[in-house]
Amino acid sequence: MLALFLFSRSNKGTTAIELSKFIKVTYKTAWLILYKIRSMIHNTDNETPLSGSVCIHSAIYGRPYNPSVHKHKQEHLLLIGSSVNEWNESTYLKIKHVLLTNPKERHIPRFETKAFQQQHIESDTHNIEIVTGFYTPTRLRPLLVFAKQASKWINNTFHGLGPKHLQKYLDEFSYRLNLSSKNIPIFAHLIQLCFTH
Repeated sequence: MLALFLFSRSNKGTTAIELSKFIKVTYKTAWLILYKIRSMIHNTDNETPLSGSVCIHSAIYGRPYNPSVHKHKQEHLLLIGSSVNEWNESTYLKIKHVLLTNPKERHIPRFETKAFQQQHIESDTHNIEIVTGFYTPTRLRPLLVFAKQASKWINNTFHGLGPKHLQKYLDEFSYRLNLSSKNIPIFAHLIQLCFTH
């Protein structure tokens, strides 16, 4: 219970080092507890498809200075999807890590956007706007702001991440943002998830 409380405090997040000190367990045990919480959030997000009007945009995490169209090895391609209301405000956000085998360019292929649609958007959704070009003038700036916030949060809290666990941390960021935008307390929601999953 204390682990859930510490995990839910503010928008800062909790590292395994912090948790191990608070609840007096080994780093490995603390990491495993946080991994299980993040897995629960990840599974819940996968069960919650986007619906209504949906916007999808490509983004990059881990961006070193790279003006080239070629992908840097520290860059991770992302697709950000959001259900939006009539004022074009996000009502539910998803950020998904796009894992391509041996990607050389900073380009997300069409089959990946199709896979995103099939996995994360309700099948009867017709109003979908997709922008995958990194240099296109039609960029969806609000979604790019979320990508920048997610990168900043991950880097400030966890000091950067590699590809192996990145998705769960992106899901945690989205989870926090989705709940805080609706003024839903994270702790109470996590308790509810524990009983339903």
